[in-house]
Amino acid sequence: MVTLARESRGITQTELAKIIGVSQALLSKIESGVKPTTESILGEIAKALDYPENFFFQTDTLYGPSLGEFFHRRRQDISVKVIARVHAQINIIMIHIERLLRSVDLPPIKIHHLDLNEFGGRPHKVAAAVRAMLQIADGPIPNVIRLIENAGGIVVRYPFGTPQIDAIGRWVPNLPPLFFVNESLTTDRERMSLCHELGHLVMHDVPNADMETEANQFAASFLMPEQDIAPHLTRISLDRLSALKPYWRVSMGALLYRATELKKVPASIAKLLWVQMAQRGYRRREPSELDLASEEATVLRDILELHRTHYGYDMEEFSKVLAARPAELMALYKLAQSPTVTRPPLRLLRA
Repeated sequence: MVTLARESRGITQTELAKIIGVSQALLSKIESGVKPTTESILGEIAKALDYPENFFFQTDTLYGPSLGEFFHRRRQDISVKVIARVHAQINIIMIHIERLLRSVDLPPIKIHHLDLNEFGGRPHKVAAAVRAMLQIADGPIPNVIRLIENAGGIVVRYPFGTPQIDAIGRWVPNLPPLFFVNESLTTDRERMSLCHELGHLVMHDVPNADMETEANQFAASFLMPEQDIAPHLTRISLDRLSALKPYWRVSMGALLYRATELKKVPASIAKLLWVQMAQRGYRRREPSELDLASEEATVLRDILELHRTHYGYDMEEFSKVLAARPAELMALYKLAQSPTVTRPPLRLLRA
């Protein structure tokens, strides 16, 4: 837990040892469990890392990087320190969710693992199977977050503190599928990132060199099935892409990639369009007037409000249960000091 707290703050072992006035060798032994800490050292660690002391006595299971996490939906130049910080922060949120779920009965999980080999190694066929499994109508998906949460998943918008990571999916024992998505993303990129992670959770249980490509193919086919979108991909131009974007709720770039993949636009025309998009700055930021309406993640919010309204937890009690500072919980989960009375679509578990 000392390691988890330290990494969640983005602090190295050397830096923390200097702050609390001990040798790195001693701190290393404390973190590895070789040497017990003292009350005074623990107090200094808690103060330096701004966690209550009960944080360090938690015995919850911690999880390392998820399958393929170093290969998908992130930039390749991200530092090990940043990756460690994000992993640690996600572990802490997972601990919170696991505790909160003990008193809540969520809808059944409708997302299931599928063997990619049984679909001929073709992600687009898996995407079609998942759409059928989730009873998705033909055409665009109006709301990806609602779809995932109705299928038993939980979406967590989170400030990763870096633009280099878009999303991370986790599916571990005793928890529903969890989707952590960078809150700085535009809606079109968020939707694609969530579907990319869904592809990983559904298709991949052992690593392979083609995981990222397969997840990309899954996401494209899931959001834009060939039989549905192909008739729309005619006379492709920037104007045509901008007209299709609000209907399919994906980026102009994703539409152009899909048109190229389905051979609905000649390679020479596609190359010219990419150049035009780069010249207009669309590769970095598509026109703001084409921004898609945000999709709201509600399940975690409802779980939190359930505890605060129906179970009557005040912020001090809440912070003790989750072993965190009240101010940090309020900022992390966008909580008001006084809860809003809601009627969340969740069922309380009775003793």
